[in-house]
Amino acid sequence: MNPLATTWPEMPATPSKASVFDDVFRIAFEQSAEGIAITMPSGEHLHANKAFCDFVGYSIEELRTRRMLDLTHPDDRPRASAGRDRLVRGEISQASWERRFIHKSGLTFWALVNTTLVRDPDGDPAYFISQVIDISDRRMAEDAVRAAENRLRALIGAMRDAIVVLDRSGRYVDVAPSATDVLHKAPADLLGRRLHDVFPTAQADAFLAGVEQALMTRAPVEMAYDLEVRGDRCWFDSTFLPQAGDRVVWITRDATARRRTEQALRESEEQLRQAQKMEAVGQLAGGIAHDFNNLLMAIMSNAELAAGDVSESSSVAGYVDEIKNASRRARSLTQQLLAFSRRQMLQPVVLDLNSVVTESQLMIRRLMGATIAMDVKLNPDLGHVRADPGQLSQVLINLAVNARDAMPQGGRLTITSANVDISSRDASKPGLKEGSYAALIVRDTGMGMTEDVRSRVFEPFFTTKPPDQGTGLGLSTAYGIVKQSGGYIDVESAPSAGTTFTVLLPQAAEPVSALPPPVAVKELSPMRGTILLVEDEAAVRDATRRMLGRHGLTVIEAANGVDAMEIWERQSQAIDIVLTDVVMPSMGGADLVRALRQRQANVRVVFMSGYTQGALDLSEIDETTTRFLNKPFTYDQLLATLQALLQNST
Repeated sequence: MNPLATTWPEMPATPSKASVFDDVFRIAFEQSAEGIAITMPSGEHLHANKAFCDFVGYSIEELRTRRMLDLTHPDDRPRASAGRDRLVRGEISQASWERRFIHKSGLTFWALVNTTLVRDPDGDPAYFISQVIDISDRRMAEDAVRAAENRLRALIGAMRDAIVVLDRSGRYVDVAPSATDVLHKAPADLLGRRLHDVFPTAQADAFLAGVEQALMTRAPVEMAYDLEVRGDRCWFDSTFLPQAGDRVVWITRDATARRRTEQALRESEEQLRQAQKMEAVGQLAGGIAHDFNNLLMAIMSNAELAAGDVSESSSVAGYVDEIKNASRRARSLTQQLLAFSRRQMLQPVVLDLNSVVTESQLMIRRLMGATIAMDVKLNPDLGHVRADPGQLSQVLINLAVNARDAMPQGGRLTITSANVDISSRDASKPGLKEGSYAALIVRDTGMGMTEDVRSRVFEPFFTTKPPDQGTGLGLSTAYGIVKQSGGYIDVESAPSAGTTFTVLLPQAAEPVSALPPPVAVKELSPMRGTILLVEDEAAVRDATRRMLGRHGLTVIEAANGVDAMEIWERQSQAIDIVLTDVVMPSMGGADLVRALRQRQANVRVVFMSGYTQGALDLSEIDETTTRFLNKPFTYDQLLATLQALLQNST
């Protein structure tokens, strides 16, 4: 029988068991939901059921003009041919594989193909029966799952968190590549190992407890911990997420940078609070010192007036001297308060910081005593700074005295200077700005300080010494002078580790200024002239008027700048010198003088003040017509200043 002559073997005329079986087979063949195709060994289609025709989109007539391989995706044809060849050679009895079919419309579908070879009585290949099952939906689902897995793995691979899977015993089942960056261990070094193989026992026990808790509660377990990694302390945040069965996903994030940032932020906030507290205390101290200076002026003035009226043999003379001595001590105290509050009058010049150390060195050596060795190491190429040399000397001496008191059993004091560049990254402390600085470093080998003491060391009146061994103003004075000079002062210390103070002053580009020679106080003689005295404190004004009157000067009084302007308009020709306070209500001294010099450019002026609140720039003072006296001053100083200006006018 020629298999190509008919679509189905010819049936016997008389029904038999065989014909019944053939009928059943035909019905099953035609109505099967799975595609069935019968092909010749050469590949031509003998027959196919409706399911197969629907699957490939061709009718049975169209299929007979096409081979099975014609319907197969080109990429899958080699494998299909190889499978049929193995069936023909008898190597296998059935071939089963997944391959793609090309639909008549051009679309591609996946199918599971099970092929069996039917041989003729001689054992030669007769035809192939192929069962074709549409698996396109399954393959699409599998492809979607694989794509999702790939996306998930790509996402996990891109994450900076370490993601691992642990079983209940703490064994690493799966490890994401990111573990290398976070845990500093490659996945290959973790897979199959247990927590106790990787971490210290106590830490591994804690992790294992987290795994067990997550599995028992079926809820995430959060845990923060720190470990030493390659010699550095690192912090981590982790979460144990329970999964199906006895698996736990462990997600770990390196929190070291965040923790360090938070710590730095806390320190900065604490420094800011400390700076704000110091500023508030400084404002209070400055206000008190300013008001107290005016009281001292009245006390000192009247004490000097009283001294002139009392004979040296009188018992009252001793009391007056005690008042004058106490006033001088109080004056020193207020000057320190003003220095801390940055409201004292500085007379800055461009100078070499090394010269301040050199000129103060002999005095400091004497202050140290025999039990303290002293080293001075100065940078010869040190940059210049703009500051008041006398005040910087006070800073150095105060720091040296503090170091001496910290070494009662002896030790070593080291004073060095250096050029320091502060970058924007280093300028993280409140008040420290980016730029070039000249540094003065004072280091001792003393007892050091606790953190609590160190944080308060610049506060006025704070001291760890007994009440009779210091006022607690030495370091606060140094702090105020440095701050008012535009600089920065820092301290590093620890118990039994000594203390280091570092003073940073901005470098100045100008050459060193030539310092004027000290003014010699000449023998005071009676003077002639008219002084316009402008002072808002009545007690100071009254005492000053009487003192000047004793030395032959005529005094016209004004309580403020507005009153002084009215007097000037009436009596300008008679006034030789304007003696004025700087800070006054209505109109201050600086505004008064500016108004007067619009009328008379060469008017001679003596400013007097405890502080100017920025109202007066001493660098603009012309010594030929303008002088400044820092309250509280003695009347010898005042009279000498007035005498020098009166002589300049002749």
